[in-house]
Amino acid sequence: MTPNIDHGYAFKFDAPGTVTPSGRAEIADADAHNTAVELAEIAWLQTAPPKAMLYVKHNGTEWQVNTWLGRVLDPAAQVGERVSVGFGFHTYRRAISCRIFGTLYHGWFFESSGDYCRLRKAKRQ
Repeated sequence: MTPNIDHGYAFKFDAPGTVTPSGRAEIADADAHNTAVELAEIAWLQTAPPKAMLYVKHNGTEWQVNTWLGRVLDPAAQVGERVSVGFGFHTYRRAISCRIFGTLYHGWFFESSGDYCRLRKAKRQ
């Protein structure tokens, strides 16, 4: 059976069962489903989409851009200084630039909200 990747990544809980961003879903194997979603996401990123939402990890001196499951897409992203955005107590973001499959992206890493970054394809490649 082919996983329905339109649901997005799946979270497995004891009580409500398997939940995706679109709601509760009947998914037998959440790990296999998430692997299929990641592979579809990577295939989509290879088409150089105009926007993407990915994840950031700091490994000592290097900043990495990853998929949600942790596959490294850019092992040496450029991340700027921490800036307060003023939306509340301790709310910060950083500018980020990275190359994903040869395409340059710029965007924001919302450090105080988790580990995600929102990216736009650079006008000049």
